[in-house]
Amino acid sequence: MGLAKRIMLLAILLSAASLSGFALQPDRSRTTTATQRLAEQADADGPLSGSVWGFLAVNLRGDTLVCLNPQRRLVPASNLKLITTGAALLSLGEDFRYSTTFATDAPSLPAAPDSTLHGNLYIIGGGDPLLGELFPYLPSPDETFGRWSKVLSDNGIRRIEGDILGDGSWFSEPQPHPDWNVEDLRTRDGVVPAGLTWRGKMGDSLPDSPSTAALHFREWLLQNGIASDSGRDYAAHPSEPGATLDTPDPSIPLDSLLILGTVPSLPLRELVRIANCQSDNFIAETLLKTLGKLRGDGDDYPSSIAALRKSLAPIGLMAASGQMRFADGSGLSRKNYVSPEFMVSFLKGMYRSRARKAFMASLPFAGEPKTTLENRLPKRSWALRHRILMKSGSMNGVRCFSGYILPSSGRAEETIVFSLLTNNAVASSSQVYPLLDSLIESLAGEN
Repeated sequence: MGLAKRIMLLAILLSAASLSGFALQPDRSRTTTATQRLAEQADADGPLSGSVWGFLAVNLRGDTLVCLNPQRRLVPASNLKLITTGAALLSLGEDFRYSTTFATDAPSLPAAPDSTLHGNLYIIGGGDPLLGELFPYLPSPDETFGRWSKVLSDNGIRRIEGDILGDGSWFSEPQPHPDWNVEDLRTRDGVVPAGLTWRGKMGDSLPDSPSTAALHFREWLLQNGIASDSGRDYAAHPSEPGATLDTPDPSIPLDSLLILGTVPSLPLRELVRIANCQSDNFIAETLLKTLGKLRGDGDDYPSSIAALRKSLAPIGLMAASGQMRFADGSGLSRKNYVSPEFMVSFLKGMYRSRARKAFMASLPFAGEPKTTLENRLPKRSWALRHRILMKSGSMNGVRCFSGYILPSSGRAEETIVFSLLTNNAVASSSQVYPLLDSLIESLAGEN
């Protein structure tokens, strides 16, 4: 091969590497920052010396600031939510909303002065992940049901003669992820999304299901005077045989019903902010299934993961790579693997994408109250903490942080993109977290 052809081939390969979002292997020997020295010291001696970990930090000008095992594939825990929420913003758009639809099988709406719906009320779920009362960041039941009941009042309905039926078939039959631990399935971390799911309080004897949403709504209607003439009182006797038969008859096609109205969810930009600030597994898994349903071949996990990968095409990260393995959308599975280099490439791609503003706004800052970062660098200055935007990730033996450090100079090219992933840490959190905080604080001093 002639010299000219070799030069052309090299240029093509370099271009492909750039477009894919991956830089060539960073040269650790040429990285001499204070943070690099601190990381090397931590690797040799200290709480992480026996761990498996990686740390990569670059600025948008192209300088490598920290490089320690950048291509090592590691369990990211909830750092995976960065990729899930970013892919959702890229594919669905920040204004995307879920919808909860209300319909009836009554032949007609009540005409004045009659205000009774002579038929069943159908609540047809559209995947809204914020229905429930489990966490304080979820809308209150009064807020949710107030919006739902407005649909009824707008149609002149003050009483319901029939039953209230919950339909969650917008997603396929919910199945727990096969990789999730049994312990996770016994907590609210392992709730599987459905088209209509009410996330009840801890200790609630009612399961998370379409029936539960209908039962809670019926109870709220009864308490607020919109009584039902039906003989079955779900609220008073939820455990009696036959009392929870509030699933639509499959022989009745939903497209034959009379639509009363819809209630939209919050826009996607606000959903991803809650998902990242609160590390909400349920929202992340809902987003993954939505990608599969709307952008893939189905909402099962293999199809949804394929759709997630495809959603990364606009930032050059669609190709299957040894740098990552996706198993779920929340990071709950220990079979997720991501390298610091892949995560940094992803974050750089999101920074340069049309979804940049919504994505970066979804990240909490260090020490932000009522987020998962509330205890990170809480005593440092306001100016420092507000420059550090990142997502935490943790499970037994896993402590991760990835995100951005905004430049104190205000020059965009000095923005730092970093990923710090630690696995198999046997030291206590009280030892590991101060070290990670010091690494991130040192990195913030580099710009």
